[in-house]
Amino acid sequence: LLGEMSFYDVTNKYIQDKELRRQGGYLGVQRRQDLKPEISAAVFATKPPQLLKPIVKAKGISLILVEEIIQPELNDQLRYQIWSELFGEWLKDKVGVVQLINKSK
Repeated sequence: LLGEMSFYDVTNKYIQDKELRRQGGYLGVQRRQDLKPEISAAVFATKPPQLLKPIVKAKGISLILVEEIIQPELNDQLRYQIWSELFGEWLKDKVGVVQLINKSK
């Protein structure tokens, strides 16, 4: 159709970040937790390859092309990563409680 542009053409013309423009807008593999909840919901509801409708933000407009959704495989590395993240959150919570107790004394 007249006036349509490819994803590459849009990224090449409109992305201001030089390195990201050089990469054709490719951000690499993104984890669900790395995305804002509203973007994550839209991304993981797609049937790749699919271009999401534009997302208007204060800084501009985001176009997201979902090439594929990689289903994680629970191996030892992922198990350790999950364990580390959960332990880190638990530890941060406990340190916060200790700091509150110390401040109240």
